[in-house]
Amino acid sequence: MTNAQEVIDIDSDGSNDEEDTEFNTFESSAAYMKPSRSNFFSRLNNTVKDDEGPEKIWVQTIDWMVKENKTDHFTDQYDNKRLILRRGKEFKMKLKLDKEFDPTKHSIVFSFYTGDKPSISKGTLCTLQETQKLNNKEWGCVLEKHEGEEITFRMMTSVSAPVGYYKVLIESICSVSGSPGSPNITKITCPEEIFVLFNCWCPEDSVFLEDEAQRQEYVLNDTGLIWVGTYRDFEPIPWNFGQYEVCVLECAVYLLSNANLAVAARSDPVKLTRALSALVNSNDEGGMLWGRWTETYPPNSTDPTEWVGSVEILRQYLLNEEPVRYGQCWVFSGVLTTLLRCLGVPARCVTNFESGHDTDCSYSIDCHYDVEGNPVDELDDSIWNFHVWNEAWFKRHDLPPGYDGWQAVDATPQEASESIMRCGPCPVKAIKQGDVYLPYDCGFLFAEVNGDRIWWKVEKDGSMTVEYIDRNCIGKSISTKAVGSDEREDLTTSYKHEDGSNEEENVISKVNQFGSRKEWTTKKVNKDIQVELGHETAIMGSEIKIPIQLTNTNSKSSRTVSLSAHIKCAAYTGRTDNKQPLIKTVTNVLELSKSESDTLTISLLPDEYLKKIRAGSTLRMFLQLSVQETKQVYATQETFLVKKGSGVMVTCSKTTVKQYEEFDVTCSYTNTTSTKLTRSYFYLEGPGIRRSKKLYCGTVQPGSTIERTLNLSAYRVGERVLFVKFCNSKIPNAIEKVKIVVEEAEPTEVI
Repeated sequence: MTNAQEVIDIDSDGSNDEEDTEFNTFESSAAYMKPSRSNFFSRLNNTVKDDEGPEKIWVQTIDWMVKENKTDHFTDQYDNKRLILRRGKEFKMKLKLDKEFDPTKHSIVFSFYTGDKPSISKGTLCTLQETQKLNNKEWGCVLEKHEGEEITFRMMTSVSAPVGYYKVLIESICSVSGSPGSPNITKITCPEEIFVLFNCWCPEDSVFLEDEAQRQEYVLNDTGLIWVGTYRDFEPIPWNFGQYEVCVLECAVYLLSNANLAVAARSDPVKLTRALSALVNSNDEGGMLWGRWTETYPPNSTDPTEWVGSVEILRQYLLNEEPVRYGQCWVFSGVLTTLLRCLGVPARCVTNFESGHDTDCSYSIDCHYDVEGNPVDELDDSIWNFHVWNEAWFKRHDLPPGYDGWQAVDATPQEASESIMRCGPCPVKAIKQGDVYLPYDCGFLFAEVNGDRIWWKVEKDGSMTVEYIDRNCIGKSISTKAVGSDEREDLTTSYKHEDGSNEEENVISKVNQFGSRKEWTTKKVNKDIQVELGHETAIMGSEIKIPIQLTNTNSKSSRTVSLSAHIKCAAYTGRTDNKQPLIKTVTNVLELSKSESDTLTISLLPDEYLKKIRAGSTLRMFLQLSVQETKQVYATQETFLVKKGSGVMVTCSKTTVKQYEEFDVTCSYTNTTSTKLTRSYFYLEGPGIRRSKKLYCGTVQPGSTIERTLNLSAYRVGERVLFVKFCNSKIPNAIEKVKIVVEEAEPTEVI
């Protein structure tokens, strides 16, 4: 309940100090009864204050019925005292006047406006008079009841209203029958703004999502999982989206204010999502997060592997008003998910393993090796072990029918789109169908999941020939968190047809018509040598074995196979460091009798790789073979994740607590590596739990265990998740989570 007279001071000249603008020369609001001719800024800055005139009526208090409305609009979890509404849905509010309301001579008019230059024609200003019924296609107001000085209204925002903060002007009009002159008008600007979000519960909204379980997961769930690793050996890491934290909504508004996006365009999820994909990275438009892919990071910055959620990033950006350092793909994706869910757009993180990075609009990925079978890394396009982007759910009114639903959007700065580092939104259906000409960035996304890897042989004079084309290596095990559980949902068939199918061949043929280069072909030779790479989980400090099975499928002739394998340390982006020495090189010649199989096992001993592998790195093997009799050529790259073990354990003194009740959290980490871990700390963060904390541990010796205890409290009711991460540059993804049930405190218990 807000006392309007205590907050708003109306000067003797009729102006409102809080809303003073340069528009103070427009006509009087006496023309108000004809809204189409009235001027909003005139009404905002002028009011009749003639004490000798007709009877006046004043607003005493404004009650937005925040608790009831936020519960009804599924916004009660937001840590924001303002009223937060989902557009196109009814809400209620009450006014208390200084005298009894008489509908025969009294009326109330509301003006909702957003942006610096509100305009009726742009949909950023709406003036509401009482109507008979509400229609979510437009703003509306119905007088529900009046009892003495108190009146209650039912209201509705338009289902196409721009999202953002709205100020509200309330005009009280008193008309006296037979009285000369204009009606007497008083006005008040509400001291608190309201916020309007997208509404996935409303069938007429562009973001409408029919399934309630999906609404709960993709809009309301404030925690989640993001898959990382390799396509052979992947795992989820927990992420705190935290879209209800008080800084998140403020940060979303601040970001949009920096965007080159008209306020009216915020009504369109296509335009808004595209703008946010540019704003999350700091490359353009005053964005919020620097990307960096290096082995070490400077002081007073954060290694991307140390973040456990979006909230602290958003808080730092809002506090300092400068880009936060640093992020990588899963961090950009996590932050974008937070912002979209906060604004009401259904969103999820999506991981693509063996993700191609096309740099020349050819829709293919180029790799190179020399005449001796050595990889020529500096010429290659990259293939990331994994890459994380987002999907957002909405209709595409800007495209022909058939492209509604999940849209791929990526905030990681990779390639410029229309001169700005952003990507999407692009219909997932368009990616699968190879409609690479559709907006936005469909061709780039297609290459990420379904590009051909083209192997070039580089001659000594620099000339090149295409030796081998691998059509089935890009885009594997595309993953997201399943609805309502911590299981993995496989999205691969949403992005591409089955490898080798007729449908896929038709799509590839269509795509090649639009590429920057022709479709490459290779010499037709017998391909009777089949290659299969085995896989064993690699544990840091143990011997690593990589079996390579070769099979001669020819039942009549033997084959002579020359093989070379090169193993290096590589970042998850697929880039190898040419300054780092090779870990191992193996060459061999195998004689395979007709229909014979043979297995060559490459073994890496700890002494061969421990001092060469870097934190967060993987082992990447380049394998090339040629068959003497048929001239068959085969080439591939395989990535092996070396696991270091989590070692994190978390216990809470209580699993059920009251709001604001303190409880102890004990964190421990066991160093299972053979290396001492310096400058280590525990990082704790969770939605609805008091500010994130760091607990410094110093040095953790090999084989030893470190333990720390911290006192916390939670303020949001429901099941809460606390994330605890052991942070050290040599140990990525050492994270654990624990669930705590928070019960509502009695009024006398609230501090």
